[in-house]
Amino acid sequence: MHIEKPSAQQFNEIIRLIGQFELDDRELQSTQFLAAVSENALLGFGRIREYAACSELCSLGVVEPLRSKGIGSKLVQQLIRQAQQPLYLVCIIPGFFEPLGFKQALDYPPELAQKLDYCRESLSVPEEYVVMKYEQGAAKRF
Repeated sequence: MHIEKPSAQQFNEIIRLIGQFELDDRELQSTQFLAAVSENALLGFGRIREYAACSELCSLGVVEPLRSKGIGSKLVQQLIRQAQQPLYLVCIIPGFFEPLGFKQALDYPPELAQKLDYCRESLSVPEEYVVMKYEQGAAKRF
C-alpha cells in the first residue's frame, strides 16, 4: 500500500464513496485529497481543507471490507503533514483520532462551528459530533 494524490479515475471513485459513506461532499477538489492505493485499487482516502484560520481534516473513508487494518491511521498521519495551519476535525468517533494526537476542543475557529452545525443538520447520525484539534506530540507510538 502507498499513499498518493488520487488519479482522475480514483477521484471519481472517491466522490462515489463519499456519497455512499455520507461524508462531507461540499467543495470537493482532487488537490485536497490523498488516496491509499494498492495495485491501483483504492483502499481509502481523506482530505485537508484550508480556511483562513485553520486546516480541517475531513471526508476520511476506508473501503468497508478493509477497515480496521491501519489504512485510516496511515492516511491521517500523512494528512497531518499536509496541514498548513492548526488542524481540526469534526467526527463521531473521537476514540479513533485520540491515539493519533487529536484532543476534543471546546474552543475552535468559526469555520469549525459552521462545520459542526452542517454535520448536525445534514449528516444525521445517532452518535454525537465533536470537534477535535491536533496537538503535536500527543500521538501514541504505534
